[in-house]
Amino acid sequence: MSQPDIKQYVFRKGAEKRIPVSGTFELTSRCNLSCKMCYVHMTKDEQSKVGQELTTQEWIALGREAVDAGMVYLLLTGGEPLLRPDFIEIYTSLIQMGLMITVNTNATLLTPEILECFQKYRPEKVNVTLYGMSEETYGDLCGNTRGFDAAIRGILRMKEAGLRVNLNTTFTQRNIADMDRIVAFAKEHHIPVRTAAYVFPPIRNQHTPDDTCLSPTEMGKAAARFDWLTLDAKQKNQRIAFIQKCLNNQPAELEQQSRISSCMAGRGAFWISWDGNMFPCGMLSDYSVNVRSLGFQNAWQETCRWVKDMVLPKECTSCKFQKLCPSCAAVSQTVNHATDQVVPDMCARTEAYIQTLLSF
Repeated sequence: MSQPDIKQYVFRKGAEKRIPVSGTFELTSRCNLSCKMCYVHMTKDEQSKVGQELTTQEWIALGREAVDAGMVYLLLTGGEPLLRPDFIEIYTSLIQMGLMITVNTNATLLTPEILECFQKYRPEKVNVTLYGMSEETYGDLCGNTRGFDAAIRGILRMKEAGLRVNLNTTFTQRNIADMDRIVAFAKEHHIPVRTAAYVFPPIRNQHTPDDTCLSPTEMGKAAARFDWLTLDAKQKNQRIAFIQKCLNNQPAELEQQSRISSCMAGRGAFWISWDGNMFPCGMLSDYSVNVRSLGFQNAWQETCRWVKDMVLPKECTSCKFQKLCPSCAAVSQTVNHATDQVVPDMCARTEAYIQTLLSF
């Protein structure tokens, strides 16, 4: 059995038995960048008004409790997790528990000490957010012109060290022109790259969103172009063939699905925020319980109870384009404050995606 097959098996069994096999520790909401579309970023002053970050020992203790409960895979994220001066201590303590750890970072704060730590205790992978291919783009979108050079330098250093690096990106009005160059950079250095299917509003930060985000139609067009740039010829043919089947209502997988959410959130996965709140996933912020007061196991049981009756929109489960649409319970909850209501913007995004991909 290959590693992806093993992981899929563990996830499936975890979800079936309500074992928290996958977790996310959001170590901080602070970041050295100030990306205009970020859903969580706060300054130190803003953060101090609403809560206090979990301490080094609290994160380590939570790791032990989660491992005892069944956690195998862990994502360390933020904000920017490398911003914490105790990152190495937290990371080292957690990985020595036997966890498969992924780190989300913007790579701009990679120090020789952190790189040495990663080489000694190798993460499963490092996901680097790359927001553009110039100082100008980083200045406009992220408020830090020096972020670009620092990010590229960090990415290449990790690649040279033999670490498994993936690139993530999010396209907005301020960086959409950099798409071709981001993909070209990824291909040149043989790094997998993916883009966010949906940009969540600022659900857990203190900022008012501006006109940075793409419209639903622009989002669909951007996703189609990105796929056309990154998929190989065989994958393109398969994607187009699948779309044609959807249009003709042919494939068996388009039969009506269960309305119960099938993702891992609250079934085999959890998310703990910087201030100690557990969510089914980081985007389902309406469903939270404080781990500091309840302890991990009780918080997990409460999270499972919330998700148990969470249902998706009836229209989505019978939609012929459901396999091509990135909508989920979290998107519906964020937009509609209910998981069982359709998000028209996602319908528009999916329609634009299909029309654009078929036009190439």
